Amino acid sequence: RAHRQRLEFRSALAPLGAMARRSPPARRCICLVLVALLAGWSRFLVCTFTALHPMAAPRSPTVARRGWADPGWNWGSPFGTAHDLAMGVRANLDTRAVRESWLEQALAGQVDVEDIKLALGLRIQHAARQGIDGNGAGRRLMSDMAACKYEGPDGQGSLLQDLDALCLALPAAPSFSDAPAGVGRSAARALAGMGFLEGGL
Repeated sequence: RAHRQRLEFRSALAPLGAMARRSPPARRCICLVLVALLAGWSRFLVCTFTALHPMAAPRSPTVARRGWADPGWNWGSPFGTAHDLAMGVRANLDTRAVRESWLEQALAGQVDVEDIKLALGLRIQHAARQGIDGNGAGRRLMSDMAACKYEGPDGQGSLLQDLDALCLALPAAPSFSDAPAGVGRSAARALAGMGFLEGGL
């Protein structure tokens, strides 16, 4: 959406640019100043929209494909793609009702695995501090995510195996036996077992 807005702003500025090229020097200067001011204002509007609606900012194809292996991910840092996306995920899952709905979508296999991994990482941070991450099993899974163990063609299989092991270490993890087996169900079990519904991200 932000990209489309930038294109619309450029189209709107094009007539002023053409006028500037055809005008006498004095009027050309005025037109160029107007173009510069409007261009700066358009960038301000786009940046403001993106800041107020973090999830509206499109993910770059590199991040969507590579996730935690992206060079700009910087997990645990206040700077980087992980931090920016985490702000949006937290904002979108800020009530229990929304988290319950999101968990149901995850159980149905309708949540992207990269969003699942980000939610896991954020919840594990809280659970580890609270001592409810399965005696450190959650922290180990988060460390493996940061080490890119779950990236690449075999990543989801490894993630599923380690999530199931994490669930065994979480006494409060529900079974969700009616849901189809897969990363979505195992992640939902782990998240619920670490207080996701009650405490969020």
